[in-house]
Amino acid sequence: MPEIRLFDAHAHLQNYHTPKGTSEALAAASAAGVKLTLCNGTRPDDWQKVLDLAKVRGRVFPFFGLHPWFIDRARDGWPAQLEDFLSRVPSGVGEIGLDKAVDPDIIKQEEAFIVQLRLAKKLQRPVTIHCVRAWGRLVEILKEERPPVFLLHAYGGPPELTGELAGLGAYFSFGAGLADPKREKLRKALIAAPPGRVLFETEAPEPGSAPLAEVLRAAAKLLGRNPEVLGELGWTNGEAFLGGVPHG
Repeated sequence: MPEIRLFDAHAHLQNYHTPKGTSEALAAASAAGVKLTLCNGTRPDDWQKVLDLAKVRGRVFPFFGLHPWFIDRARDGWPAQLEDFLSRVPSGVGEIGLDKAVDPDIIKQEEAFIVQLRLAKKLQRPVTIHCVRAWGRLVEILKEERPPVFLLHAYGGPPELTGELAGLGAYFSFGAGLADPKREKLRKALIAAPPGRVLFETEAPEPGSAPLAEVLRAAAKLLGRNPEVLGELGWTNGEAFLGGVPHG
């Protein structure tokens, strides 16, 4: 029987309240077949935690970034600090992006987003992007900056935009929301996304997160496919997303 290989495209393992909580979550994921988890930092205060997890846990791949929710908390010099973390280990840039549903100045968000996209391009690193109510501007910036490859975490954009975004280098990650019949746009986006660019995520331990097996079952029901086949597809696509960045 072939080995189960699952790829968790987005999590915040540094946000568990205790080391025991993190260990238990990783043990449960491993038992379920998760072979690699992308752990995303959101601000300078948590980058060291993400780095420590990646060094101790062989199945954790680190991303470091300044999330749009925390723009106002970052001190001067954060871009140099970010580049330093990215240079220490194989890693990606994220979670970064644009969010018009929160208070921080959207102009500051755009400035920080562009700085980080340029850093990803300079270092040839994959990017994890958060976007809420800013899809038009996001596409404009991506066309201008052309990052090497990027993942749209918890994709919530229009289903009809997936083709254009894929042409710019996008991968699309889907989570527990797929199981909610009220999330019609999200469910249609999964169906519309190119199969070779689809990934699945837990976003653990954030509210509303779900084990990867549950996400895969919800996706399988929508797509009329076997959950195990989708799990292997997620693994293959995840490997392609990381490209030449060493991991494992």
